[in-house]
This record gives sequence, structure tokens and C-alpha cells, in this order.
Amino acid sequence: MNYSHWLLYHSYYRWIVLIAMLIQIVWIYINHRNKTTFEIKHYQWLVLFCMLYNIQLVLGWMLYLTSPISNAFWDDLPATLKNRQLRFFGLEHMSMMTLGIVLMNTLTFLVKKKVGTPAFTYLWKRYIFIYIIILASVPWSFSPLTSRPNFR
Repeated sequence: MNYSHWLLYHSYYRWIVLIAMLIQIVWIYINHRNKTTFEIKHYQWLVLFCMLYNIQLVLGWMLYLTSPISNAFWDDLPATLKNRQLRFFGLEHMSMMTLGIVLMNTLTFLVKKKVGTPAFTYLWKRYIFIYIIILASVPWSFSPLTSRPNFR
């Protein structure tokens, strides 16, 4: 597959991911407020959500590896670090998204040990932090720094 295919898949799949993130954070918040005991079925839901996010990460890396933007970024690193668009897509977007998903996977792995406890408070505090990292790194159409169309 070529760059345009990866771009299309990554661009449209992000909406599935953003909807899943919204559903997940509301679900975590409701269970946090209700002081719900974390059970194995809750852990399985977290794993399912992580699988969705990991697919988007793989699509993003495939896009990154075939992208003329990332290639241009690495061709002349000292000069491109001064270019906001190239720096965002060549360095910031990919590193922050990867960090967010790695933190999410790690958190999901660690929370399995909290089955039988009210772990949703633990999740709520950490997922908010992770979501801020991810949402701040999305090239929104309304962003004055680096914008891309919502749909391609």
C-alpha cells in the first residue's frame, strides 16, 4: 500500500478511536463516581479499547514510514526543526501518540492487579492525563498551529 491509502485509513479510523475514547472516559467516570468494584469483565473492556487504539497506532506508523512529510523532516533535521508543520508531523505527533498508547497499554496491564478493588478512581486520574496527551496531539481542523481537514 502507498501513502495515500495509509492516510485515508488513518484519517477515517481516527473517528472510531475518538468515539471509543469518549465512550471509555464516560464509562470510567460513571464507574468512578459510583465507586464500582473493578471486575475482570471491566478489564476485558479495557483490553478491547486498547486493541482499537493499537490498530490506530499501527496505521499511524505505517503512514509515518511512507509519508513524504516525515521523509522531508528527516532529510534536513536542523532546518526542519524550525518548520512547525514538518516538526509536528515528523516528530511531535508521532512521539506523543506513541507515548499515549504505550501509557494506555501499560495502565491496562497494571490495572489487572486491581480486580476486586474500586480501581476506577485509579483509572480516571490516569486516563485523563493520557487523553490530554492524545487530544493535544491530534491535528484538528481548527488548530492554529497545525491543521488538517477532518475528512479526506
